[in-house]
Amino acid sequence: MGPRRWLLCTAQGDLTADEKSSRGAGRSTESETPPTSQFSNVKGLLWKRLRERKGRGVPKAETPVVTVPDGESRNGSWESLLPPPSVAELDLTGDNVIVRPVHGSIVGEKFCFQIITGEGSRSFGCTSLAERDRWIENLRRTVQPNKDNCERLELALSLWVYEARDLPPRRRLRCHLHLDGTLFARTTAKVAGPDGELFWGELFQLAALPPARALTLALCRDDNPGQPVASITVPLAELAAARQPLERWYPLSGPGGGERVPSVRVRGRYREVRVLPIVRYKELAEFITFHYRELCARLEPTIAVRHKEELAGALVRVLQSTGKAKSFLIDLGAAELDRFDDREALIFRENTLATKAIDEYMKLVGGKYLQDTLGEAVAQLCTSDDSCEVDPGKCAGLDLSDNQNNLRQVCEETFQRIAASCDAFPAELGEIFAAWQEECAARGKAPIGQRLVSASLFLRFLCPAVMSPSLFGLVQEYPSEATARTLTLVAKVIQNLANFTTFGEKEAYMGFMNEFLEHNWSTMTAFLQSVANPESSVHMATYDGYVDLALELATLHLLLCDIFSSLDQATQEELEPLPTILTAIREGTPVPVSVRLSSTTERRYRPAKSFKPGFVPPRDLSKHSPLIKSQSLISIRRVRGREDGPEPEPSPAPVPSPPPSRERRNVQRTQSVPAQSKAARRLRKQSSAEHVVEPPAEDNPGSLVPRNAPGHGKLRSSASLPRKSTVPWQRYAEEAAAAAAQGELYAIRPLEKHGRLIEALRKEVAENREKLRLAETRAGEMEVQHRGLRQEQGQHREQLERLRQQLEEANARAANLGARLTVAEGTRKKDLERLKTSEEKSRELESRLSALEKEQAELRGAIAQALGHPGRTGRRMLARGWDESGDDAQATSV
Repeated sequence: MGPRRWLLCTAQGDLTADEKSSRGAGRSTESETPPTSQFSNVKGLLWKRLRERKGRGVPKAETPVVTVPDGESRNGSWESLLPPPSVAELDLTGDNVIVRPVHGSIVGEKFCFQIITGEGSRSFGCTSLAERDRWIENLRRTVQPNKDNCERLELALSLWVYEARDLPPRRRLRCHLHLDGTLFARTTAKVAGPDGELFWGELFQLAALPPARALTLALCRDDNPGQPVASITVPLAELAAARQPLERWYPLSGPGGGERVPSVRVRGRYREVRVLPIVRYKELAEFITFHYRELCARLEPTIAVRHKEELAGALVRVLQSTGKAKSFLIDLGAAELDRFDDREALIFRENTLATKAIDEYMKLVGGKYLQDTLGEAVAQLCTSDDSCEVDPGKCAGLDLSDNQNNLRQVCEETFQRIAASCDAFPAELGEIFAAWQEECAARGKAPIGQRLVSASLFLRFLCPAVMSPSLFGLVQEYPSEATARTLTLVAKVIQNLANFTTFGEKEAYMGFMNEFLEHNWSTMTAFLQSVANPESSVHMATYDGYVDLALELATLHLLLCDIFSSLDQATQEELEPLPTILTAIREGTPVPVSVRLSSTTERRYRPAKSFKPGFVPPRDLSKHSPLIKSQSLISIRRVRGREDGPEPEPSPAPVPSPPPSRERRNVQRTQSVPAQSKAARRLRKQSSAEHVVEPPAEDNPGSLVPRNAPGHGKLRSSASLPRKSTVPWQRYAEEAAAAAAQGELYAIRPLEKHGRLIEALRKEVAENREKLRLAETRAGEMEVQHRGLRQEQGQHREQLERLRQQLEEANARAANLGARLTVAEGTRKKDLERLKTSEEKSRELESRLSALEKEQAELRGAIAQALGHPGRTGRRMLARGWDESGDDAQATSV
């Protein structure tokens, strides 16, 4: 069997006795073997899978053929890692071996991966995302052992499939995602409404993709997936060109060509990340590891929320790989405490780098915990038909009592699952929570520690996962409207329980749950104390996933370049040498700077003897190593230590037993240094002009080798092989420092050493006294200022009270004027109505008068004709008429 021909699956009876005894209960053997042994890693995962399948006793059945990336349909199958009792080998030799994750919508199972070889393709399922990632990484390193030292291109697609419209009504449809004709994922099957609208709301994160040019979205019937109803092809270059995810409606073209053109709304981003050899990111990784505090402090007030989310995720994954993620989150939590010193209610409730980082970290290390704790309960709620609507305005009165019982039962079951999950809680999160509580106690704010844990765990992790399970990978399908309402009510109850509050008048219809809340407060308190107890973290589960450090550093490099392109020059200068490092990586040139392996904040607030860097170059080992056996190195260290102060007395070390004598063998020299005879070496020692002052024997009480013992040589620099620095820009500084140290070493005498120490101590005492005097003076001045401020505060309070009284009086006068104005407006309105009525009556009287005058004239004419005396009688009647008309006119005027 070749070096890359692995035994993937084997029968239970084929295990040897040594292999059976080497496996621990509930643990993978990967953690017990060195990380450099690829075969041990793969074998450890195999034994874990074999153990789990043996406990279940029933292997999973195979499923139909799986389409492979090159478009050909090869004979592949989805299977477990425990086939029937036989030996199954998989040949990983060749250049066309591909190991990639498979989306769960294709095979019907979560956490699957696919191995594609020249013989075909096979898919395997795992129990968690972390286990799948470890399998993929180990198999990829088996195929390409030199993976970290090669340049590669990583392709990924993030796509939201939201909704479609103008579809054939009442058809059960899916949306298939193809890359260059190969199916990579598909949505769940849903029925279109009578108006032709259909909502999915599903997110697809596809990583490790093969090179492709186009994305095809095809709508297919669930009963006939081979014949698309409509489709659209989107160039991937269009999704890759946008700096932000591109969202739009895409019209679909179908074979029928009906009156209405179907369209689908998606939001996606295609990323092409060029990953360089990991050594190119060395300085970037060192800067992020030791200077993340300065980076976050400078970028927090300047970048947008979108950049905060992406930056926090990249930092969390990089620091998780370098072992500093917990320190990173602890420091960010402490910074949040200091920033919201007088506003504790806002901690972890704003969009800051700290909140985004804890969100990403909980998703990273708590994914399996979330799936084990809430996965089954949420899946049951999504498939249940029981209603939990308790708002009287949204449900019938007869169903209210049953719905309340359903909600109470669901909340009880969900909380019991959470309360009983302490043993499965991630140990890394428990350590972070415990450190946060210690930080709160150190600041005199111990009660805030529990609120900090509750806000991060429930407000930002568990309750959002209950309310939106598709975003956290608990289910793929977006819940229906009734299910979403149930999940929202459950999340409200659990969040109020974590906040130790009850429902008030704003949500009076939820008041029946207050008894449940008060009854479980003690259980919630015990749970929060348990997950934040440092002693409990020993029994918790640890994160065993894998992070591709080179890929995450490449992603972080691209993100920082994008952020720094919009930063002002002053901020960039404060973050040096990071801009220089980013430019060198982008241009492919050597990094012309070195990274300080300690943080400014650490050196300012921590004592020097407690500082331990995470990485020490070989040239700096003498500054940090506690084991110094050389006499000359001890002297050099003492000389260097004078600048920092006197050294503490070393504790007596136990005398080790003498090593067993070994046979002396002549050393064979390489071609770099020519061999010399004993006579030549003896002549060189006798004729040496170098003056080396040997310290007395009392200076090295811990030395176990006598001075005159055979084989005890002096430390001297080699003339043929001088020590050179690893980078040229540090060579001159090291030579100057070495010359200065050597000059001090040979110039110091024992009495002068003590004299200098005493003089330095006297100066330090004088400086401390002066500082104390200045501090006392400043304290007196501050006390005087404090008294003045108190007097001003009293005056301001009196003025505020007067202003408050004046405001109350003005309000009373305004209220009185308002009442009077209201009365006046009512009176005016009544007068206007009366005036309007009078005008109508006068118009009516005028019309009647004109009618009477007309009748009178007609009557006069008729009388005149009847009497037959138009002369005098007419004049007499005319005069009478004038008199009557005059009286009428007077009456009218009156």
